[in-house]
Amino acid sequence: MQTKPASAARVESPDLAAAQLPQTVPECHAVIAQLLERVKLLEERISLDSNNSSKPPSSNGPGSMNRAQRRASQRKRGAQPGHKGHSRTMLDEGEVDRLVDCKPQARCECGGEVVLAGAPQRHQVFEVPPMRAQVDEYRLYSGRCAGCGKAHSGVLPAGVPKGQLGPRALSLVGVLGTRYHLTQRKIRNLLDQLMGLSFSVGAISQAHGKVAGALKTPVAEAAASMRSADALWMDETHYPREGIGNWVWAAVQPLLAVFAIYPSRARYVILDFIGDKCAAAVTSDRYAGYAFIGPERRQICWAHLLRDFNRIGQRQGLAGQIGRRLLGLGLVMFRKRDKGQLGGPTLDGLQRRIRMALQRGAQQARCSRTANTCANILKLWPALWTFTTNDKLVPTNNAAEQALRSIVLKRKISGPTRSLRGDQFLARGFTVHETCLRQGVDLWDFMHKAVHAFIANTAPPSLMPVSYTHLTLPTNREV
Repeated sequence: MQTKPASAARVESPDLAAAQLPQTVPECHAVIAQLLERVKLLEERISLDSNNSSKPPSSNGPGSMNRAQRRASQRKRGAQPGHKGHSRTMLDEGEVDRLVDCKPQARCECGGEVVLAGAPQRHQVFEVPPMRAQVDEYRLYSGRCAGCGKAHSGVLPAGVPKGQLGPRALSLVGVLGTRYHLTQRKIRNLLDQLMGLSFSVGAISQAHGKVAGALKTPVAEAAASMRSADALWMDETHYPREGIGNWVWAAVQPLLAVFAIYPSRARYVILDFIGDKCAAAVTSDRYAGYAFIGPERRQICWAHLLRDFNRIGQRQGLAGQIGRRLLGLGLVMFRKRDKGQLGGPTLDGLQRRIRMALQRGAQQARCSRTANTCANILKLWPALWTFTTNDKLVPTNNAAEQALRSIVLKRKISGPTRSLRGDQFLARGFTVHETCLRQGVDLWDFMHKAVHAFIANTAPPSLMPVSYTHLTLPTNREV
């Protein structure tokens, strides 16, 4: 049996060796206090979830209450009494591809003739036809003039791509890579399995580049419109390219959502993204990069504030009491707003109570984290209430966060991008995807028109909505 050298038993960690041990009782008490504070901080970090931080619900631990559990009731599963139900409407006979008559036997077991009575019962089966890609071959002839000898060559008709994938195939690759979050390898495998199209992963990557090129003009037009918007919802998330720490930025309107990739999260990105002369009211989280926007046109997200208050409320002592007080007042604010009662004396009284609670929290010397959070929120106080004077705003930034959700899912499935071409496809493709979703436009149809116009060198379709008569966020996407 081998034993470790004696010297190995005396090896200390670098942190312990470098640290100066306390020599007196007061110094020991100070070290213990620091360690206890660090333990509290680490315990709080472990307990973070979607309810008290910006972490997504998918990151919650197995012991956390999921949405189904929160909404559990005593009702039986399935449709409730009075539910009308939904069923597929029968197609007319002229819309059916094949009619098959299923008649009973001609004679009964007793020997009598079976006579048909009444109209038949209809049963329709929807089937996917065998899929095989359509392959068109273009033969380009060349020749010379018999008189002068000048060479002449045939050219491809307008709208025919120089590559092997046609407009519909390119559009399909674009839709699969955005709305359905498939990786390039899975797209290749799907085309091979269903349609017999055998292409390399590199060919799919090149197809993404062509789709990105086709979407350049419509996305640029949508991005330019953001600079003259009345209200914007903004957020960002990390989306690395191999070796580069890129960020995806989102600027959202009710009927438009524009994404852009930058290598930074700094203030200059916001100025470049929406323009330094943009006068829109911006809703965001408390990130300091938005601090240059005046409080009269900045709205702090209350969903983030509620999560901050919830996290404070889980602490011990007076800090926890203050956090629970703030959380309760925040929920009251939402209830009053939903009922149309947030105004006049009600708003004044609610603001006074919230401010007093924040001031008490900022004075908590025993919990520096609570004090810092409350003090930072107080510095942004006017920006907490901009939505009460601007009817185009809502108190949350959920619109931008929801728009980024597909990007986050794409990152989780596909990992980092690998080239500038991948960055362009990601930003432009998801801009079109989210905007089409908001406008009720078919994504595949839009991409097909854009790709066909790009190949034929004609005017591309526009992402701009026909009318902006309704400028409030859709209710089902607000919270």
